[in-house]
Amino acid sequence: MNTAIIFGVAIFLGWIILDVVKYRTINAATVVTSVIAGVVGAVFWYLLDRFF
Repeated sequence: MNTAIIFGVAIFLGWIILDVVKYRTINAATVVTSVIAGVVGAVFWYLLDRFF
């Protein structure tokens, strides 16, 4: 479970960093898409860790 949370946070931060570098701004849409990507990544990582 801890690894899934760490993975989700890493995806979130990576997505934010890539968007800031690409667009030079940060807005609400960027944060929301980053949160969604982080949560989806964490859920899939948890499922992979749990069943494989």
